[in-house]
Amino acid sequence: MKGIKKRSMALGLIAVIVVLLIAGRVYLPHWVTDYLNTEIAALDGYGGSVQDVDIHLWRGAYVIHGLEIHKHQGERNEPFVAAKTIDLSVEWSALLNGAVVTEIDIHGADLNFSKRQHGQGENWEQVVNAWTPFDINRLALHGGRVEYIDYSAEPNIHLYIDGIDAQVTNLRNVEKGGPALPSDLSITGQSIGGGELTVDGRLNVIKSIPDFDINLELQNASLPAFNDYTRAAAAVDFESGTVGLFSELAAADGRLTGYVKVVATDVSLANLRKGDQNPINALWESAVSVFMEVFENQPEDQFAFSIPIEGNLDDPDRGTWAAFLSIFDNAFGQAFTRDTEGRIRFEELLED
Repeated sequence: MKGIKKRSMALGLIAVIVVLLIAGRVYLPHWVTDYLNTEIAALDGYGGSVQDVDIHLWRGAYVIHGLEIHKHQGERNEPFVAAKTIDLSVEWSALLNGAVVTEIDIHGADLNFSKRQHGQGENWEQVVNAWTPFDINRLALHGGRVEYIDYSAEPNIHLYIDGIDAQVTNLRNVEKGGPALPSDLSITGQSIGGGELTVDGRLNVIKSIPDFDINLELQNASLPAFNDYTRAAAAVDFESGTVGLFSELAAADGRLTGYVKVVATDVSLANLRKGDQNPINALWESAVSVFMEVFENQPEDQFAFSIPIEGNLDDPDRGTWAAFLSIFDNAFGQAFTRDTEGRIRFEELLED
């Protein structure tokens, strides 16, 4: 009789535990959703929400759906940050190295910047830390978009990189004993004007001032696609042409070195805009057209310049005079190559 009673009590206890686990599993997504929305609401000057959360206990993960963060009293309705899904999970492979860290996969992310919506001054790290109790070791972006909009210009200026796929690995240096830059970075995307963006590099973000060695190439973007920007910045329009941007940047112990090179090919400026009767604009556009024609590399039909960057990471010196002189180097010397040059080496910077 006592055995039957004990068995009944044990079965009852198991039943209670099962019911509690099921109830917890059902309620947990709602609790996490409320918790995340509370953290977003705590941002000063920003608001937003997540739609819902899925919990995947079997792989130590949860998935956020429908994230949107916007600036209060923003200029337009575009959210500052939006994402279709954010998958946060334990990186099981890192457990083999004795580390408990998180990997994050973000799908369909949008970042919208403007002069008034730039995110500076907010403690975004506190929000991220609230979402995961562990350090982030791998971060991947699938199908993202970054856009800058200047609403003060007429028409509005839109600059963007779309279709972004990006990944950075070993952020927390879980794989010990490696190089000085343990994290690998890779980014691809398409710019305004159909340009192809590729970025690759290595990082060390554990240091208080991160070290990095990064190469960037933007190939074959259509110049006329930038006319809203060039019209506002330099009062010129392009009728045809392509532009490429190439950069190598390396930083060690707070010291930065590198360059940014711009190469435009087959350039033709548009005639004076219809309806613009200001003779100064006509003279300016004519002067720019003549200057670019005279100081282009004739065999390659390209106008180019290179801006050297050197100094402290917080406030590097951009060699404006050297950039101007580089126009003559491209025009009357050997034409600048339409790729990165491979002359910036992190190892040499580290030795210096």
